[in-house]
Amino acid sequence: MTEEEKAAVLQFMGQTYGHMHKQDQMIVGQSQQLAPQSHIVKQQFEQVLNTPTQRPQQQNAPAPVPIQEPVAPPAELQPELAPVSVEQAQQELAMVTSSPDQANTNQFEFDFSEPSKIDKLITLVEKQHLLLKEINIKLGNGKTTKGSRQK
Repeated sequence: MTEEEKAAVLQFMGQTYGHMHKQDQMIVGQSQQLAPQSHIVKQQFEQVLNTPTQRPQQQNAPAPVPIQEPVAPPAELQPELAPVSVEQAQQELAMVTSSPDQANTNQFEFDFSEPSKIDKLITLVEKQHLLLKEINIKLGNGKTTKGSRQK
């Protein structure tokens, strides 16, 4: 373990011991049944503190691998590429982006032609509310309640 590694471990263990000691004081306190556990971390901290460190050894760096330049295939294997005009490139891009067979399947489409399920549920709840109101009026023999007064 080098000096830097030891310093990092000691800092971490010191913070951990501080948190555990604080928790022992808050949770365990003066309890007769519970035992504090921070002393275990303190013992491990002292062991790491007493361990000897090694000086960093100079490691021989591996020889750099020469970077090879890419080799072009022979001319007879290369397809001929004709220069493309700007207008031609724009037309090809427009054809690719507007083709319907490459539509994004992750997008949702909304169909507003028929009512959605939530709209149907709302109308059903409104109908039930009206029915309950009528039943309440019939059961009350026309008496008005606090919430619904008739004139």
